[in-house]
Amino acid sequence: MASAEWTSWRPLRLAEDVPAGTLAEQMDGGQSFRWSLASDGSWVGVFGRTLAAVRSSPQGLEWRGQKGATHSEDVLRHYLDAEGAQARLAEGLPWRSDSVLRSARAAYPGLRILRQDPHEALIGFLCSSNKRILQIRVMVAALAANLGEPLGGGFHALPSWQAVARADDAVLRACSLGYRAAYLRGTAKKLLARPRWAEEFAALTTADLLDELQSLPGVGPKVAACVALFGFGRLESFPVDTWVVQALADAYGLHGWKPAQLEQFGKVHFGEAAGLAQQYLFSAIRNGQLTRAEVSVPTKPTRPRPRK
Repeated sequence: MASAEWTSWRPLRLAEDVPAGTLAEQMDGGQSFRWSLASDGSWVGVFGRTLAAVRSSPQGLEWRGQKGATHSEDVLRHYLDAEGAQARLAEGLPWRSDSVLRSARAAYPGLRILRQDPHEALIGFLCSSNKRILQIRVMVAALAANLGEPLGGGFHALPSWQAVARADDAVLRACSLGYRAAYLRGTAKKLLARPRWAEEFAALTTADLLDELQSLPGVGPKVAACVALFGFGRLESFPVDTWVVQALADAYGLHGWKPAQLEQFGKVHFGEAAGLAQQYLFSAIRNGQLTRAEVSVPTKPTRPRPRK
C-alpha cells in the first residue's frame, strides 16, 4: 500500500454524516470485499478501476486517490451515495413504530448501500458461500492479484470474465476458491456469450432480475438477492443469510420461518428500502447491538407471493 502514489487528503462532502463506526461497518460489513483497514486508520479499497482511501476526521470524512487519476472523486461520491438518495429512503422505513429497526438505525447513522458495479458484486458473492467476510476478502484479493489488471502501487482490478474463463485449475486453486472455482468459471463462460449482460439484467424488473441471476452457476436465492441489492441497486431486495435469520428470529420472534418466508416478511414489513433495513439489522446482530421487537408481527409464516 505504501508504494501507491497518493494525492493529499481532501474533504469528502456527503449529504449525511458518516461517523467512524458506521464507516468501518460500511467498508467491512459484508457489502464489498475490496476494502482494508490501513495502519493509519484509513480504509483503502479498489472499486471498478478506481483506487481510493477514506478516513474519518474531526472535520468529517476525507479521501485521497492515486496521483494522475481523473474523476476519482466523482466516482467515489457516486459509490457512497453522496447526494443522499438513500438517506431520504431511510426516513420512510418504519423505524418510528419498530423499536428493533430504530435501535439498529441509531447504532449506525448514515449507513448506506455501496453502489457497486454488478461485475464486482457478482464475483464477490459467488465467493461467499459458507465463508466469513475475512475469508471472502482473501479470495477476492487473490483473484485480483492473480488474474486482474494492475492499477499501480500493487493494486489490481478484479479479473474480467475472459480471464476467469481462461484460468487453469492451478491458478484458481491458488485463490483458495475450492468448489467455488467451478461456479466462477461456469458463470464466466455463460456471461462471455452475453457481452452486454449487465445492461440487459439492469433493464429487468427485480423479480425477473432475481430469476436471471439464479440461472447462473452457483447463484441461489441469497446470492441473487445480494447481487440485486449491492450490484444493481435494487433497494427492495432483502437478502436472508444466517445473520438475518438470527435477527428476525431473536428480535421479531420469527422462529422456524424458512428463508423465503423471511424474505417475504422483510419486503412487506420494510417496503421499498427493505435492503437498507436488512443492512441495519445485519450490522446490529453481527455486532451484538440488536434489541427485541415491540411491534406486532405475524404469528405464522405466510407463503411468498408468486412472482408476476
